[in-house]
Amino acid sequence: MLHDHDSGSVRRLIHRLRVFLKVLFRYIAFPVRLVHQLCCTLLRLYYDSRSIESRRRFQCIHTDGHPERVAGSSQPTMVLPQSLQALSSPAPASGSSGPLLPVHALPSSSNCDLQSTPAAQGNSQSQSVTTFEPFTPSDVIRYDKPPSITPDISNKYEFIDRLERDFLDAHQQDSGNWRSCVHPEGALYFHDPTRGVYTDSILQARDYRCIVDSYVDEVLALVPSELRRDAKINLELVVQSVWNHKTKTRICRYYFVDHDKHLLFWLDKLPTVKLFCGLQGVKKLSHIKYAVEHQYWQHCEMYPNQNLSCTQLLKLLKELKEVVVHASAETITTDVSLSPFDGDELAKILELINQLGDNVGGSYSVCVIARFMRYFTRAKFFNFCGLPTARLDADQTVYKKKKRNKLILALSWAFNVAMFGAPQSHMEELRRVWVDRSINSPRWKNFNSKLSNEWSSITIYSTVMVAVDVSFLAVPSVSLRNSGSVTIISTYLSIFCIVGSLVVSLFLSRQSRMYGQESADTAVQFLKKMTGSAFGTKAVATVHGLPYAMLLWGMLYFVLAFSYQVFTSTPIITLATTGSACGIVALFTLWLVCAARDFHVSTRFLVWLRASICRTDTA
Repeated sequence: MLHDHDSGSVRRLIHRLRVFLKVLFRYIAFPVRLVHQLCCTLLRLYYDSRSIESRRRFQCIHTDGHPERVAGSSQPTMVLPQSLQALSSPAPASGSSGPLLPVHALPSSSNCDLQSTPAAQGNSQSQSVTTFEPFTPSDVIRYDKPPSITPDISNKYEFIDRLERDFLDAHQQDSGNWRSCVHPEGALYFHDPTRGVYTDSILQARDYRCIVDSYVDEVLALVPSELRRDAKINLELVVQSVWNHKTKTRICRYYFVDHDKHLLFWLDKLPTVKLFCGLQGVKKLSHIKYAVEHQYWQHCEMYPNQNLSCTQLLKLLKELKEVVVHASAETITTDVSLSPFDGDELAKILELINQLGDNVGGSYSVCVIARFMRYFTRAKFFNFCGLPTARLDADQTVYKKKKRNKLILALSWAFNVAMFGAPQSHMEELRRVWVDRSINSPRWKNFNSKLSNEWSSITIYSTVMVAVDVSFLAVPSVSLRNSGSVTIISTYLSIFCIVGSLVVSLFLSRQSRMYGQESADTAVQFLKKMTGSAFGTKAVATVHGLPYAMLLWGMLYFVLAFSYQVFTSTPIITLATTGSACGIVALFTLWLVCAARDFHVSTRFLVWLRASICRTDTA
């Protein structure tokens, strides 16, 4: 008998478990699938974000297929295909540079015998297959050089010689016409003041220095004669030798600098893919000029070897001050400023300019002026400055709108309704930041701060609601009910929704810290991945609205459970009192929600009533 009783209990327990699972599956199948897909997407984004390399203080910002540099966050990194690598590695050095001479000055022939050693013969053989190609300052291999210092147990110099006062390396003592220079950031580059040539190639080895000299001679020999004869033109040349592992050839990359026009030029055709950074609709040379001028200012920042006279620097400093003052006034008087910096940053920039004053001319002041001019020039390029279709405020789009798929629009509307309008509100904010698929850095910072505050608040509310739901389940009148009752199931669903809101808020808060204040470029990487689907930016807005929507669904499920518990087990007097109070609260809540969404029932009712009276009088 005892055995039969135990078997019956097990069968009843199994039957109840089946009923519970069936009801549970019926109510939460769709939310579970939605949460599962969301978690998979967030995990994929998390692992993708770990592969993004950290940038320098000023980094390049990429838009969706349209990379862009936005001021105020980081320093542009130099991108180069994997097949191209620098021939040599950097080494610390210091040195001074002489006065700059135009590139058309008579080049000094190399006084090196390339065939003096077997290594030199090999170099001369590889030199015969050297190809020349144009490039830009953004492609100079400086910030992406691989590490080359071996952490030995003992240092090379255990003692310092007596009376040592020079502390010069070998390449500083004997570098021919080349002078080693140190950038204010610490980078080592070389300058030939006789021919006006710069290079980031490390010229420590004499044989390699001879090869670079031969490259320079070959490039200078290709300069048109009219440029060589005109002594008034202030030109410079930048070269860099790299090795192509696929074709087993050396590549000498070069560009010329015209300081009088603040532009670069080349002897060969230059592809515009990297120069335009993916910006679409570039059709005018006057527009392309800003992209080339941006590269010019980057050159001045990378090689600040007094390539501008004091008179030119004072003129540029005055121009920069006017630009900053205008941007500051625009930022103060309007919230749609196109400035790449916000108000606080502009105030700091203006303070730096005032501190420079008339004390300009050194490499540090050249770097400061060139860096700020570069950002303002890049902003002009991306805003189509000087064209009939120029962007005049941060909310303005310059591209024609494409027709949306009706199915996508219907699904977006359904998601918006199911999520209580959260995607639509986030979409409006996102459109102010993600204009023409490019980011405005000051707006992105404000947008990210708002999102962080919202998700932090939702995390607190979710934690409180979880405690409320669990406490509600512990009430004796609730715990004694059947496990398949509306009260129990609604409370379970409420807990699931609240926990989902809490988890998503934590994930999004972490992403906000990663893609927010410090690195706007990684924020663009995130937006590119999220907007790559058929839903576009609506997908990002939907993800941002998930914590709010799931929190509200959890509250609604709790209200349903609580209401069912109250209205099914109370006397008529209590039911009438609580029902009236519940109705009044619901009425005022709906009134507030409708008013916040600019949906006024009374106004619409009056309009309908007046129209009905007019029709009646007419009839």
